[in-house]
Amino acid sequence: MIQDGADALLALQETGSVTAAAGRCHLTQPALTRRLQRLSAAAGVAVVERRGRGVVLTAAGESLASLARRQRDDWERTLAGLREAGSVPMRLGCGSSLALTLLPAALARLDAKRGGPPLRVLAGDSAATAARLLADEIDAGLVTTAAADRRIRAWPLTRDAVVAVGPLGLPPVRTLAELAAGPLCLYVRGTGLRGFQDGLFAAAGLFPEPLAEIDSLEALRELVVAGLGRSLLPRSVAAPAAAAGRLRLLAVDGLQGAGRTIALLCRSDRAVHPRLAELHAALRAVVARDDAGGPGEARP
Repeated sequence: MIQDGADALLALQETGSVTAAAGRCHLTQPALTRRLQRLSAAAGVAVVERRGRGVVLTAAGESLASLARRQRDDWERTLAGLREAGSVPMRLGCGSSLALTLLPAALARLDAKRGGPPLRVLAGDSAATAARLLADEIDAGLVTTAAADRRIRAWPLTRDAVVAVGPLGLPPVRTLAELAAGPLCLYVRGTGLRGFQDGLFAAAGLFPEPLAEIDSLEALRELVVAGLGRSLLPRSVAAPAAAAGRLRLLAVDGLQGAGRTIALLCRSDRAVHPRLAELHAALRAVVARDDAGGPGEARP
């Protein structure tokens, strides 16, 4: 309340009229007057007085307006310093699939632009990343499942399809039931991706027991390449190996449209890190490149 009144007082001093001050503060004239009255009540002394047909600041008002100006100038200098230097590294939470695919290309763009971004990456699935964001342990998160929390803002970037893959040495399968019959390799239990994989099977009434459960997407992909079994992988992870002829993408009924939305998260109730906009732009540029058929793209 006091800060609102101080802002109104400073606007009046700098513009010279109630009408102009109200316009600067995006208020009606009566609303601006009420703010000044509340400030006078809080100070215990009048901060403005009528003079002729106008309103001017009293000596107390001039003193408070000068204080408000110094506070505003200090705030703007602090923000300018943060924007200029980016001296505090941005802490980014990121899942394993995105750390393997989307993030490196985005960081390369930032590196080329600035000579090395001040950024720390902390691994964790979508749930862990959201928890860290809410605990103020990170400044942003790159996830495949956005948290449903009003304190978190999500910018969707793209949709990463989840596809069935198989080794060149095994016959292709056409249904989820054939895929579930094995041999099957899945991501480790207790993670977002494994929950998504299990959910696809459960929706068809299937509850397979995998031959292997691995906590690395690269290792899971390489098990498929080696012929251990089939799997469900994010297209972004599987496509380069498929394009190189190391495994095959399988057209399985029931997987049409299956996928996860990749999003960049930040707090909606906190000031964002100065470099967040640059990271967002770099991620979008990589997504646009890949959507246009750039590196890493392949189709079944």
